[in-house]
Amino acid sequence: MKTLRLVLSFALLCGLTTGLHAQTTGDIAGKVSVAGEKGLEGVGVAAFGPSLQGSRVTITDDQGRYRLTLLPPGQYNVTFNLQNFATETRSDLTVFLDRVTTLDLVMRPTLEEQIRVVGEAVVDTTTTSVTTNLNTRAIETLPTGRNYSSIVQVVPGISSDNNSENTGQTHVTVYGSAGNENTYYIDGVNTTGVEYGFQGKELNFEFIKEIDVKAGGYEAEYGRSTGGIINVITKSGGNEFRGDFFGYFDSDSLQSGAESTVSTAGILEGFERADFGADLGGYIVKDKLWFFGAFDRVSNTISSQLPSGPQAGDVVDSESTRVLGAFKLTYKMADNQTLIFTYFQDPREDTGAINDPNHSLNGDPLTYTGKQDFGGRDYALRYEAVYGSNWLLTAQVSRHGEENSVGPASAAGDIVQERDVANNFFQTGGFGLIQDKEFTRDTIGASATRFLGNHEIKFGVEYEEQEADVIKRMSGGQQVDMFANTVNPGMPIYRHFYWTTATAALTDPGGPAISQLDATTKHEDTSLYVQDRWKLRPNLTLNYGIRWDRQEIISSRGVREIDLNGDFSPRVGLIWDPSRTHNSKVYGSFGRFYEKIPMDLVIRSFSSERQPRIVNYDPVSTVPDAAAESDFMTASQILGGFNSVPDPDLKGQYVRESILGWEREMRPNLALGVKAIHRSYGEVIEDFLCDTLGTYCIGNPGRGLMENSIGLDYVSIFPAPTAERRYRGIQVDVTKRFSNNWQGLASYVLSKLDGNFDGGYAPFTNVGADPNISAAWDYYDFFTDGADLTRITNTGNLSNDRRHQLKFSGVYFTPFKMSVGVAGYWRSGTPLTRYGYSDAYGRYEFFLDKRGSEGRNPDTYEVDVHLGYPLKTGRVTVNFMVDIFSLLDAQRPILLDQRWGFAEADNASPTPVNPDYGEPILRTPPRTIRMGLRVSY
Repeated sequence: MKTLRLVLSFALLCGLTTGLHAQTTGDIAGKVSVAGEKGLEGVGVAAFGPSLQGSRVTITDDQGRYRLTLLPPGQYNVTFNLQNFATETRSDLTVFLDRVTTLDLVMRPTLEEQIRVVGEAVVDTTTTSVTTNLNTRAIETLPTGRNYSSIVQVVPGISSDNNSENTGQTHVTVYGSAGNENTYYIDGVNTTGVEYGFQGKELNFEFIKEIDVKAGGYEAEYGRSTGGIINVITKSGGNEFRGDFFGYFDSDSLQSGAESTVSTAGILEGFERADFGADLGGYIVKDKLWFFGAFDRVSNTISSQLPSGPQAGDVVDSESTRVLGAFKLTYKMADNQTLIFTYFQDPREDTGAINDPNHSLNGDPLTYTGKQDFGGRDYALRYEAVYGSNWLLTAQVSRHGEENSVGPASAAGDIVQERDVANNFFQTGGFGLIQDKEFTRDTIGASATRFLGNHEIKFGVEYEEQEADVIKRMSGGQQVDMFANTVNPGMPIYRHFYWTTATAALTDPGGPAISQLDATTKHEDTSLYVQDRWKLRPNLTLNYGIRWDRQEIISSRGVREIDLNGDFSPRVGLIWDPSRTHNSKVYGSFGRFYEKIPMDLVIRSFSSERQPRIVNYDPVSTVPDAAAESDFMTASQILGGFNSVPDPDLKGQYVRESILGWEREMRPNLALGVKAIHRSYGEVIEDFLCDTLGTYCIGNPGRGLMENSIGLDYVSIFPAPTAERRYRGIQVDVTKRFSNNWQGLASYVLSKLDGNFDGGYAPFTNVGADPNISAAWDYYDFFTDGADLTRITNTGNLSNDRRHQLKFSGVYFTPFKMSVGVAGYWRSGTPLTRYGYSDAYGRYEFFLDKRGSEGRNPDTYEVDVHLGYPLKTGRVTVNFMVDIFSLLDAQRPILLDQRWGFAEADNASPTPVNPDYGEPILRTPPRTIRMGLRVSY
């Protein structure tokens, strides 16, 4: 029934003057003039290219201006034709995703002289957006991982997120944001992870045509992100049949020896990755119906040496298989009207040794042997049209699906898990956390652009409905942590963790009942925006607009618990072209950018989640024991409630951003840019303990219900600190467009990130993401070392503070046809902090000294190289490829262990109780060679 409603709604949208905001095309625009810069009216302008069905045509207006819209990224020939003037063609003009390519001409009568082409501009003088385009040439030639989140890290201002779970370095931070604050689009589909906000879809490079990365300064049509916008479009086929067979392989036999770490994830002993697939694009009807299809099977086996226990030194395997696929149909309904159907998938199954934030290899086999399922399938139907010379319309309906489930390999693992805290949480018994989670996001949206004199007015609407179906429980019903008893050494203390019912009490006979979390929740999100690109003068453009977002959060009971209906985002930018030739600009922008709350909050805060922490001397019983609580100095408690209580005046979470920049084309195809970026939080949404009865509320730190904070003693009340995160950066970048067989990008960023709140992800807790419901404001004590509540220690340099980042990347095609790609970086280390353990929460919540007071992680640097050689035989080209990652084999520590101890009593120790404190838990990878072969026809 839902699918039928979406299709009917789409049909209705196609009949309206509206379309969708996620861009999949670019534009060519400019001015045709005669001597004296007088605009020339009536010039016929047409664009032709292999990416476009037929041609796109227009006529210059009374001021000589023209615009060719809805052009798929690629190479184009543009012709200009007017009676009594010579016809001229501009060849190989590049159109980038979501960019305006400017092309001006000065024309004279045929008898006087030929047309003079002013040229294609390198600098986009129409926007304040800090944008980098990565085309097919860069995607196929730069040495990066096979996930598109790897290649975006060559973009200035972007680096890997600083957290121990980011082992593949695929979570990215943009200008100080956390790794789950970005928005990801593929072919206009919002593929951002539904539950936590990370990248929600994988797509291998053979499917991709272009990637557009907006790091900041973007206009009102883009929202729901406090980080960056990563926009990917896939290939579409064409009037010729083209395809590939491809394969990539690497293993530990092609890798240097890996230096050791102290991670409970085990020691890497070996691996083998194989990535094989095929794609084909072409036509069913020339210039009418195109298709593209691709399939890719990725298998990965990782062998790890167990770090401890009776099986220490044994090697276990983790098997992973991912089936990637894509299919697209592009149908030209009529001149200037196109209908596009897109499908892509990324289901993945992991078996064997499960090694993730909730399951480590530090234990017996039943505690880590399991099965995981990820990924899903996405669909989209998109309509694009140009009506006359003044209206541009698009509309799209889509569905995004994803799964994230994990459980034991067999029923034998469904027993209670026990962890020995003093022995670095060594696990015995069963599998631990079991999850069965499925998510969908249905979207329908539209936008319309009206070209009206000196104005380019765009307005749009979008509606999203997200649903979650989640079950969480512990194997055997509970997880038990065993602590050494310093008061009575012969009687170890056991803390029992599990989910219980909405009515359970500590005084119940037998203790609070063992249950599970069942959540069937929903989000309904609505967005409206209007923006205007106003040419105040030929060389002065004002971009201004406003966006309104509404997010309705609906609980498992069907109750609308939160309604954020006042999220207005003003955006304004000014661009001055001092040369009047589109080769330089001075610009500034200011904007407000709201977060879209991931579904983790509604799952945990509005689904009757209640989690007992029962303290006693018994490894099985869940009955509290007063004597054990006295020895442990922590009472038994039930955290959570039937529902958290939202502040009735809750404000949406947003950041303020200001950018001031200058760009100039220093020579043909070479541009230099300098930018100053400032970002800071305006409001933050978090949960907290809001009364002495144990009720949790959701509010804005420092105001309303959240004006005060309660201590862990459930008695003391303190003023709640406001949330602070400030990013200040200076960026210098150099861009070389492809010419003379090479292209390149280099950047340097000097920045500072400080405050008391990392954002959507708190890496120091070591338990994974909990956006908007982290424990940061749960108790006032968590702003301190837990002992001296008069001294705030949770402030200083934040986790993603990197003072210096230097990057370079480039592609070169040698005279003997070999392609060479290089990417390298040097960046300063992130801050080090003493993190103290909380017995009540079972994780690291205390700051034993000021943030960053322990110095910094080491600086890191590396260089990667790609070599490709094409061998052509007739219509077939065989491309032999070699990628050398970590050429310098530096293996620098990325993160050091910052856990001071393993129990709250350890926090007071003058020296670290954790023997691994300060040791590397994550390093840059060893030198690795990946072999590849692509047969193209």
